[in-house]
Amino acid sequence: MIKGIDISHWQDDKSTPQKMNFQKAVESGAKFVFIKVSERGGIDRDFEYNWTAAKEAGLLRGGYHFLRWDLSGLVQARIFCELLKDDPGELPPVADFEAPRKGSRYPSNALLEQFLVEVETKMGRKPMIYSSPGFWRIHGRNKTTKKFDPKWAYYPLWVAHYMKNFQEGVSKPDEMQPWASMGKKWTFWQYTATGDGLAFGAESKAIDLNWFNGSQQELNDFAYGKATTPAPLAPAAPSGKPLDIAGLKKSVEKTIDSWAKKQK
Repeated sequence: MIKGIDISHWQDDKSTPQKMNFQKAVESGAKFVFIKVSERGGIDRDFEYNWTAAKEAGLLRGGYHFLRWDLSGLVQARIFCELLKDDPGELPPVADFEAPRKGSRYPSNALLEQFLVEVETKMGRKPMIYSSPGFWRIHGRNKTTKKFDPKWAYYPLWVAHYMKNFQEGVSKPDEMQPWASMGKKWTFWQYTATGDGLAFGAESKAIDLNWFNGSQQELNDFAYGKATTPAPLAPAAPSGKPLDIAGLKKSVEKTIDSWAKKQK
């Protein structure tokens, strides 16, 4: 298995000038990183820096969107895709399907499907689902039949399952349906939220740590496709075209305003 991290603005202390140090993450053994791109209709405040700096450090990158339930899945997908259109990263895009904040609406897996289909249509790449076994057992079921629709197994699975007595190479996350019954395994496993943040270059004390379920070559194949696999972890050149965050924010606001007017 291959180790990696996932991050958002929570790994950055905004009271200091420095941000996430991805070179430290590489030195501590990370080979990939999932980076928060957006949530509902907002852009993660460190997305621009994290996306560019992780590439320069040579990490394989995947972007994720934290789904919310008071905005159309289509709108959320279009915002997410707009942010990644010039540099989609190396790993598949991810729908983060988990518990909402206290007091907010609870999720619909119909909205999840809407998001996934739109992302694949716009990006031309099959996205992944991120969820935990406990949350999925409740919210991943068909609302009518109370069963798990086979359609979900079409998407690769990133499972979040933490263990108090984790043993590397021995512990395994709970199987999730319908993947298990269809002979499919998890692709990524977020096995702890209390990794050594400082050792992996974060300003936060803790950081999420993950495993890829395969070898380095299999990770490269999953990221790029076998025909175009580059040398692993070759440091990437800085992007010649900086992200236009101000322009992207205006585009996001326009998309949300257009959706809101249609709801009236």
